[in-house]
Amino acid sequence: MGLLEKAGKIQTNEKTNEEPIPVVMEAVVEPKPIAAKKANRKKQEKAPKKVRTPKVKRIRVSKELPEGFENATRGQKVTRRFVDFAVSYGWAVPIIGINAWGGSSDSTYFLLIGMLIIVGNLGVLPSQTGRTVGNWVSRTQYVNTRGEPPIWLFILLKGLTTIFVLFGVFALFVTSANLSLGDSTLSKIFTLIGLLMLLPPLIDYSMYRFRTNSEHGLWDTMFGGIWMVRTNRSAEAKGWLKRLESLGDYAESKGLLKDKDTD
Repeated sequence: MGLLEKAGKIQTNEKTNEEPIPVVMEAVVEPKPIAAKKANRKKQEKAPKKVRTPKVKRIRVSKELPEGFENATRGQKVTRRFVDFAVSYGWAVPIIGINAWGGSSDSTYFLLIGMLIIVGNLGVLPSQTGRTVGNWVSRTQYVNTRGEPPIWLFILLKGLTTIFVLFGVFALFVTSANLSLGDSTLSKIFTLIGLLMLLPPLIDYSMYRFRTNSEHGLWDTMFGGIWMVRTNRSAEAKGWLKRLESLGDYAESKGLLKDKDTD
């Protein structure tokens, strides 16, 4: 028993002499949250695609003469063209004749007066009344798809066809003269001017001649569809416009305003 007691005391002394073992607390690292993929975020942020409605093709409606109007007869068209040419360019005939016969008279004043007449008949008068002298005499006027008179610029461009032709032919004539003299640069310039001047009348004639709807030429088409229609005697005409209508009465009495094809 003595030995056992001594052994127990020794064990108790060893336990008391031992230092306490420190307990180390390990830091628990929490797992980082897995970031969502950018692709998934983009898919979530994107709004659902809108369903595109198919575009409805616009159907071109053929431009027709507005209701309440009647196309001008062939006689009225010829009379309008002849009167407008005589008024706008008749002054140039004697000047061309004098120069053709070798005359040396100064025609500067005649040219200025002639330009004023052209502007008055094709610009000023249409802007005020919507009609040229030829329209008044032939009892016609121009109307668009709404049944209204077109802008005066249409009548001006349509009436300048004669000037385009004359200047174009003159430019080509100068070109041929310069080629005979050997001046190639000047001839190229006049050739370009001549072709540019002749291009609108050629297109206008081709559209009248070869199109199915021969009522519309270049200028008629550019301004959205223009027709020449018949008119009656205007009660609002006063002064010299009333005299122009009296000339229309005379042309009608002579049968110039009738449709020659039907007669």
